[in-house]
Amino acid sequence: MPYIIAALIVVVLGVGFTLFKTNSPAESAPVVTESTTTAPVAMENEVHSPGSAATQSAYKDGTYTSEVTYLTPIRKEYRLDVELTVKDGIVTASNVDYSQGAEIDPNPKNFEAVYKTEVVGKSLDGINLSRVGGASLTTAAFNQALVEIKADATS
Repeated sequence: MPYIIAALIVVVLGVGFTLFKTNSPAESAPVVTESTTTAPVAMENEVHSPGSAATQSAYKDGTYTSEVTYLTPIRKEYRLDVELTVKDGIVTASNVDYSQGAEIDPNPKNFEAVYKTEVVGKSLDGINLSRVGGASLTTAAFNQALVEIKADATS
């Protein structure tokens, strides 16, 4: 009986530490807000062509995929496949797919139910999700996939 109590204490402390670690302001990802930009003021004798840097995105148009894995607090590993379609630096479509086993976990379901509102129609540079649908680990895995997709889409 004392071993069971000790094991429960270790599990509770481990989960508590994990939750504290993911909610710690010093450790959390910075909040990124979209800013409005104004068109640059033309200088005298300056020529703007349709292909100038002001009209081009830093990302190539296309559909990009990334596969990442992450561990749950009970040490179960899930694979998350992320697919983003990018046009002019804006995400126009998104899809996520999980490895077998994730379909019974409510956190990935919660994430999938709401993440598109935070992604589709947004600038690729402006996306930095934070605990979407209460699924902090799934959100972190998505952000990791996003970093890989940005690298692939860089022109």
